Amino acid sequence: MTANSAVVAGSKARIEVRNLDMGYGERVVQRNLSFAVSPGDIFVIMGGSGCGKSTLLRNMIGLAQPLRGDVFYDGESGVRSRRSACSMASTSA
Repeated sequence: MTANSAVVAGSKARIEVRNLDMGYGERVVQRNLSFAVSPGDIFVIMGGSGCGKSTLLRNMIGLAQPLRGDVFYDGESGVRSRRSACSMASTSA
C-alpha cells in the first residue's frame, strides 16, 4: 500500500479515486491515479493539452469505463454500480 492509497483509504472523502488506470483501447493515458476529495476541499484538475484531464472526468462521471481501479461516491463504488445498471438494462431489453 502506498502512502497515497493509505490516505485515500482512511479518509472521510465524498469522492475517492483508487488505483485508476484510464485509456483508450491499448493506449493508457493515466496509470495508478489515487486521490480523495473531502467536504470543503477545493479541487482543481489542471495540466497540459492531452494529459488526461477530460478522460479523468469522463471516467469519474461514468461516460467511460476505467481500465482498472474504482471511483467511490460517499463510500459507494461508482464503477460497480454503473456496471450493474448497464447489465440490468441489457437484460431487461
